[in-house]
Amino acid sequence: MKKHAVFCYLFFSFCMSLLITAKAQVNIQDSLALVDLYKSTNGASWNYSGNWLIGPVASWSGIVLNNNRVTQIRLMRNNLTGEFPSSIGNLTSLIDLHLKGNHINGTIPAGFGNLTKLIYLNLEDNNLTGSIPSGLGNLSHLNVLRLSNNKLTGNIPPSLGNLKSLSTLGLGRNQLSGNIPSELTHLTDLLYLSLAHNQLEGNIPDSLSNWATLFILNLSYNQLSGSIPPQLGNLSSLTSLILDHNQLSGKISASLGKLKELAYLRLNDNQLSGSIPPKLGNVKSIFLSNNKLTGDIPSEFGNSAHDYLDLSYNQLSGNIPASLGNSYTLLLNNNRLSGHIPTFIDSNLGTLHLNNNKLSGHIPASLAKQANLYDLQLSNNKLTGAIPGVISKCTFLQYLLLNGNRLRGAIPVSIADLADLDSLNLSDNKFTFDGMELIAQTFSFAMYGNQAHITVYLNNSNNTLSVSAGGTLNNNTYQWHKLGEPGNTTTIVADSIFHPSEGGVYIVKVSNKIATLLNLISDIITYTAPLLYDVFSLADDQRSLKSSFSVYPNPAKNILHIQTKNNNSLSLLTKSGKILLTKSINKSGDMYIAGIAAGIYYLKDNDTKTVQKIFITQ
Repeated sequence: MKKHAVFCYLFFSFCMSLLITAKAQVNIQDSLALVDLYKSTNGASWNYSGNWLIGPVASWSGIVLNNNRVTQIRLMRNNLTGEFPSSIGNLTSLIDLHLKGNHINGTIPAGFGNLTKLIYLNLEDNNLTGSIPSGLGNLSHLNVLRLSNNKLTGNIPPSLGNLKSLSTLGLGRNQLSGNIPSELTHLTDLLYLSLAHNQLEGNIPDSLSNWATLFILNLSYNQLSGSIPPQLGNLSSLTSLILDHNQLSGKISASLGKLKELAYLRLNDNQLSGSIPPKLGNVKSIFLSNNKLTGDIPSEFGNSAHDYLDLSYNQLSGNIPASLGNSYTLLLNNNRLSGHIPTFIDSNLGTLHLNNNKLSGHIPASLAKQANLYDLQLSNNKLTGAIPGVISKCTFLQYLLLNGNRLRGAIPVSIADLADLDSLNLSDNKFTFDGMELIAQTFSFAMYGNQAHITVYLNNSNNTLSVSAGGTLNNNTYQWHKLGEPGNTTTIVADSIFHPSEGGVYIVKVSNKIATLLNLISDIITYTAPLLYDVFSLADDQRSLKSSFSVYPNPAKNILHIQTKNNNSLSLLTKSGKILLTKSINKSGDMYIAGIAAGIYYLKDNDTKTVQKIFITQ
C-alpha cells in the first residue's frame, strides 16, 4: 500500500512538472485530458506514441495545437484499448477527433456533447457499446459523424436532426433499433447517410425529399417495412439507393425513374411485387433479386449498358429482351423466363446467369462473340442440341455451368482450349462418353455424372441387344442385368452387343475407365426369346416343315456341306437362339464350323424359317 502511494505521488509530481513546463504551450485542462486518454487507453501499448508524456504536448504524435488549445487528435489504427476518460469532454476547442480502427470499448461519454467546436468525429471500427449520447446533437458545427462498425444499441437520437451542417452520417453495422427519426430529414445538407446493418424497423420517412443534396442512401440489412416512398424520386442528386435485405413490400415506385443521376440501385431481398418500372432501365447497376416481381422484363432495359443487372429469384416471365446483351453482368436465374436465349450480338457480357428458368432451344453460337465472357451459367432449363464448338472462342471463360438441361451430342474437342476454366458442370443432360474422356483428362474438377438413360436397341434378325454409349470402345465395360434376378449379370468389355440366353427384363450399366464419374444407365427393355423350341421339337419329332436345304455330314466336325434349292441365307444357332454364323448358299456351299464347341446346334433357313438339328463333335 505504501509503495502504491509513493508511486502515485511520484507520477503526480511528474505530470505536474510536465504541465508546468508545457503551460506556456497548452491549456492545462487539455493537457490533463490527454494524459487521461493515454492512461485509460493503455498508451504504453500503442503502435506509435512518439513523445507522449516526454516532450512538449505540441510534439506528441497525433496532436495539433492552436492558440495553446488542442484542436486535433488523430490516432487512428493505433491499438488504443480500454475506455474513454470522462475528461475528454474538457477538450472544448477540439475540431477533429479521428480514432478509427482501434479497440476502444465502453460507452461514448456524455461529455462528448461539450465538444461544440467539433467538425469531424470518427469513432468507426471500435468496440463501443451503449447508446449514442443525445448530447451529440449539440455539436452544431459537425460536418462528419462516423460511428459505424461498433456495438452501439438503443434508438437513434432525434437530436441528431439538429446537426444542420452535417454532410456525412455513418451509423451502420451496429445494433441500433427503433424507427428512423423523422428529425433526420432536417439535415438538408446531407450528402451521405448509412444506417445499414442494424435492427431498425418501421417505415422509411416520407419527408426524405428534404435531402435534395444526398448522393448515397444506405438503409440495407434492417427490418424496415411498408412501401418505398415515392418521395424518393425527388432526391435529384442521388447516385446510390441501397434498401436491400429489409421487409419492404408493395410495388416499386415509378418515381424512381426520375432519378437521372442514379447509377446504383439495390432493392433485392425484400417482398416487393408487381412489375418492374421501365424507366429504371437507365440505371447502370440494378439489384432486384429475391422479391415477388412479376411480368416481363421491360424492353427499355436494353436501351443502356448495365454494369450489373440482377433480377434473379422473382416470378418474371416471358422472353428475354435481346438488347440486354449490352449488360456486363446479367443475372436472371430462378425466374419463369421462357423462349430461346437471345442471340446476343454485343461484346459487353462478362457474366451471364440464366439458370433455373424455362428456356428452350439451342445455346446460341453467337455467345462466342462475347470477348469478355468469363462466367456462363445456363443450368436447369430445357436447352437442347449440342454445345457449340465456338464456345472455345470465349478465351476468358472461368465458369461454365450447363447442367440440368437436355443437351446431347459429342462434347466439342475445342472445349479443351479453355485454359482459364475453373468450374465445369455438364451433369444431368443426355451426354454419353462421346468427348467425355477428354473432359475427364483435361479438367479434373469437372462434374459430368448422372446423364439421362440411354436407349437399348433390339435386333430381331440376330436376337441381340445393344446400346450406343460413345467413347473409346476398349475403355467401356457393359454390365447387363436381368431384373428380378440379382445374381443374373453378364459383364462384357469393349463390346456393346449382348446375346441374351433367355427372355426377361434387362438394363445395362456402362462404365468408362477414363471418365470414371459417369455411369450410363439404360432404359429397361423386355426381351422375348425366339420361339425356336417348338420348331426344334417338331424337327426332333420328324414333323417339321419340309426342309428347304440338306446338310451333311451330321454329326460334323469342321465343315458342313449344304445344298439348297435357291439362293438362301442360313444361320447356325445355339439352343438359346444365339446366332453363331450366317452364310448365303447358292444351291451348294460349305459352312466352316472348326473351333465351335461340341454340342447340339440348329441350322436355320432365314428365308423359309425351316430348321434342322446339327450335332458338332470335336
